[in-house]
Amino acid sequence: MAEEKKMIIDGVSCPFTTERNVLEVARNNGIDIPSLCYCENLSIYGGCRLCLVENDRGKMDAACSMQPRDGMVVSTHTKQVLDSRRTTLQLLMSSHRADCLTCDQSGRCKLQEYARRYHVDAHRFEPNTYCTEPMDLSSPSIVRDPSKCILCGLCVRTCAEIQNIGAVDFSGRGKKAHISADFGKTLKDTDCVGCGQCAAVCPTGAITIRNETEKFWSMLQDQTRKVVVQYAPSVRVGMAERFGLPANEPCTGKLVAALRRLGVDVVYDTNLTADLTIMEESAEFLEKVKTGAKLPMFTSCCPGWIQHVEHRHPHLMPQVSTCGSPMAMFGSLIRKQFAGENVYSVAIMPCTGKKFEAARPELEKDGERLIDLVITTSELCDMIEEAGIDFAHLPDEEPDAPLGDYTGAGVIFGVTGGVTEAVIRRVLDDASPNTLQTIAECGVRGLEGIKAFTVTAGDLTIRIAVANGLANADKLIAKVESGEEQFDFIEVMACPNGCIGGGGQPKVKLPQVKKVQEARTASIYKSDEETDVKASWQNPEIEELYEAFLDEPLSEMAEFTLHTYFSDKSDQLGRMKNLTPQTNPMSPKYKPPTTEE
Repeated sequence: MAEEKKMIIDGVSCPFTTERNVLEVARNNGIDIPSLCYCENLSIYGGCRLCLVENDRGKMDAACSMQPRDGMVVSTHTKQVLDSRRTTLQLLMSSHRADCLTCDQSGRCKLQEYARRYHVDAHRFEPNTYCTEPMDLSSPSIVRDPSKCILCGLCVRTCAEIQNIGAVDFSGRGKKAHISADFGKTLKDTDCVGCGQCAAVCPTGAITIRNETEKFWSMLQDQTRKVVVQYAPSVRVGMAERFGLPANEPCTGKLVAALRRLGVDVVYDTNLTADLTIMEESAEFLEKVKTGAKLPMFTSCCPGWIQHVEHRHPHLMPQVSTCGSPMAMFGSLIRKQFAGENVYSVAIMPCTGKKFEAARPELEKDGERLIDLVITTSELCDMIEEAGIDFAHLPDEEPDAPLGDYTGAGVIFGVTGGVTEAVIRRVLDDASPNTLQTIAECGVRGLEGIKAFTVTAGDLTIRIAVANGLANADKLIAKVESGEEQFDFIEVMACPNGCIGGGGQPKVKLPQVKKVQEARTASIYKSDEETDVKASWQNPEIEELYEAFLDEPLSEMAEFTLHTYFSDKSDQLGRMKNLTPQTNPMSPKYKPPTTEE
């Protein structure tokens, strides 16, 4: 354990141990030093200069790059410091298009917050109009507006360090410096996987989620369409803090009630098809083990990870599960449940990448899109506020049935390691309290970037790894391909800490991210604990689905209804090939039954 030391900040004794800079020491001791370019999970940049503090010799330094020392003395709000911050903010505002009243991030913009905090209410410097780069609307997931960029570099470092993608980077020098997509391209022509982590860290409105709420409103008011909505596990734990509720409080019942008040006709819980995914994925894994197929098998729930495989690791595609994501599976069930009706299928997701996934040619069955529209958690919160719904005081309501039952195994999909834990429950075929506790303690839980552990099921020893963040996935793949590590099953989620940290979740202020995500994780596991049934195969609706038409996991009908295929996009840089299940050699072997059949 590291030795505790102390420094003096604004006359207050502040203990510290492993903090890497004065900024972290201050924040951990309740002193909020402003910063626009710092994130505890990223390398130190020191570009915004808002975090300047003054030492006892009158010299100013950036708190983000100052190493704390025992006995160090600094002040955070001397006249010199405050004047410097105001000047910095005025310079930033001179190169920032100030359309705050209509900006998507108004009220959530850190530049706006600091301008108000330091009483910067007028433009001191002549506006810098160099930025001529147009808005980038090419991505189905996010929107870039370079005119609002303040060159904090958070998006660049997040894309490079967390995701190992590098879809955006700095270009130009001096006053011509700006951030552009890779080699001046649009985002759709880069390796961007649409994860939205750049939007999650952007302190202004320079990178935002592509807002499609108008489409949703239009369908809700169309009396000729039946609007059917599904919502993902992480959505229920991502909304609480947006409406003033504790971050560790699941709000499933209020979410259902809010959707009905918006005008949704049918509300389903995606947890059902998370259970269905486990049935198919665990059967697929055991079949690979039985037949001696090449391992490890990789999970396929995360659209960002799937795009990354298609772009960077196409040789691994035969090892990726062919299971569609729970969203895609539910879309397929909805089309069957309401066959012949004019249905509009909407998915509420924590992930911006799901917008891209919904548009993939693979998510089409019998000429119909499985998902018509994806709305993120953040977009749904905006709609609830727009409708004047008092979310915090809504009564709890249950989702519609059938297709409404789910188990704890489905709930935990929302956090890193959750898919794996649910698969282990199925492979062990034991849902007793002692076994569930043993699984929970085997190493599968926790927010580490890479977790590795071993599980024994009868005569079968399963070597498992779990990665969150694509940079961690790449590290894991490199170790496997070099022979340094061997695994049988690998779960990958593109977003840090899994879906709870999805780019479509309500934005969290950077100093609070770790605390909020820990609370969301606890909420997921609390929901699991509160469910009566913990194992996917014990879900009565899952049993009914197989008895009614799916037959059994990996059956012909299950393959057609629930499984998918992927394409080598290594030469396409994100652009989809014009392929169909009939023309793609990697499509499932089972074809849609003909009318005669």
